[in-house]
Amino acid sequence: MSSKYKHKYTQIREIYNNVKKDLLKKINYSTFYNIVKRYFEILIRDLVVREEKIHLPNNMGYVYLDKREHTRAFHVRIDQKASKETGELVKYKVPILDDYYHKLVWVRPKKYKTCKIVPLGIYKRVINNIN
Repeated sequence: MSSKYKHKYTQIREIYNNVKKDLLKKINYSTFYNIVKRYFEILIRDLVVREEKIHLPNNMGYVYLDKREHTRAFHVRIDQKASKETGELVKYKVPILDDYYHKLVWVRPKKYKTCKIVPLGIYKRVINNIN
């Protein structure tokens, strides 16, 4: 993460420092980190493998994995040779791109409108490897 955007993110250490007084110092940072990491591993497994909609605690909405079609401009190319022969514009799809991609969607209440969900690299690899 670049230092330019560091203020926009909340790190797990900050969350732990805010809740450790509620935990009565029974859980150290290492244990807290492992609990949070395991929670997200289960969440990603349920989203990707089981294709479930996950309802988040404390009325924070729900998360699901959406399959969307690529709409980027570079996904479609013009075949110049075929266009000259037919006199009409002939297009073809770039073969290196898939027709679909998967996006992690968080449907949330208005009070969380400035928040967003971004999967970490290890979870992005799991999502991108969906067949």
